[in-house]
Amino acid sequence: MRRAQQYHRYLKFGLRKCTMQTAGICHWLVGRRKVLFFLLALILFSLMFSAHFSYSRHVHKVICSVKQANKYYFGGENLQEVFKTETQDVVDTDGDSSFSEDNEALNTSFGNGQISQSRPPARKEFNNLFSHAKRAHKLERKELRRRLPQALVIGVRKCGTRALLEMMRMHPDIAAANAEQHFFDENYEHGYEWYRKRMPFSTAGQTTIEKTPSYFITREGPLRVKKMNSSIQLIVIVRDPTIRTISDYTQIKQTMASHGKVAKPFEELVLTEDGEIDVSYKAIQISLYQKHLESWLKYFPMEQIHIVDGDKLINDPYPEMKAVEKFLKLQDYIKSYNFVYNSTKGFYCINSEIVTKCLSENKGRPHPDVDENVMKKLRDFFKPFNTLFFERIGRKFAWNED
Repeated sequence: MRRAQQYHRYLKFGLRKCTMQTAGICHWLVGRRKVLFFLLALILFSLMFSAHFSYSRHVHKVICSVKQANKYYFGGENLQEVFKTETQDVVDTDGDSSFSEDNEALNTSFGNGQISQSRPPARKEFNNLFSHAKRAHKLERKELRRRLPQALVIGVRKCGTRALLEMMRMHPDIAAANAEQHFFDENYEHGYEWYRKRMPFSTAGQTTIEKTPSYFITREGPLRVKKMNSSIQLIVIVRDPTIRTISDYTQIKQTMASHGKVAKPFEELVLTEDGEIDVSYKAIQISLYQKHLESWLKYFPMEQIHIVDGDKLINDPYPEMKAVEKFLKLQDYIKSYNFVYNSTKGFYCINSEIVTKCLSENKGRPHPDVDENVMKKLRDFFKPFNTLFFERIGRKFAWNED
């Protein structure tokens, strides 16, 4: 009887969810409004604490990175020891992954640690690291989404495309796809949404970039790219076409050997029975840069195409990367001390944030010894094509010099 009276009394307060069985509970809560307020506050506090804990875990890695950088620059510790747990090998998806002739995989070794270039200014470098960490915090709090690329590395195979992409990753405004997507040559029928979903997450202020060297020689590539984005920025890295041809052959030979097959000698592939250059050999065709460039210039002005000197990228990477940075209209970020010369190995290492990447010991696959007469025929064959290429891009390389 008493419970029924309580039930009808609470209906006057609009508590229509109270039942005969829960009237006592309703009475306990409504009769103690301070207790109800306390419970609601406790629930709200728990939710806020959970969100804060989740965010703290998310940015913990960035904080640790800054601490380790501070430890290195002001604690007098050895660079190799500080970075030991942070470095990792870079896996190449297409065998095009070094600064060398055939772009072998990058690694993180300093050799014997004999670095000829001095350590960058400690305070300035640490400030850059701390600013980058704060920037990472802000980026995590912004809306991230996958975007179609605003820039493409379209070639050329065996000229250092992987090395170029790894150097570009140093810049915080670059969001680079990890693998070659082959969208414009092999997967175009899947559509733009398929392509977009394979791009990295990025913010509106970042430039999404993808690398597939075979785009440069794909007949349908230029038109397909223009249909997607007529203002896209295109990057082409080239090197001495004679050396590129040999490097291409070397990789194919090694691939065949891994499948138990034996490749023909290089001289038999590049020469016809009459002893002339076989222009039908694919490695030769790829090295005709002018021919493929003209296909792209039918749809894009030269202002949207940037040429990188692959040979110079090995010997003096800083000027080449600053030119790429300027072409993509990125903020001034890449510095000369981001490229550390290793006197033991004889080439540059990438010194970015707390990760340093160097080339493997052999800097790529050893090339076969090619007959001098064949080398001369190749250089003579490529010379007129090189001259046309230089005139078209308004830049000259040392390929035609004897």
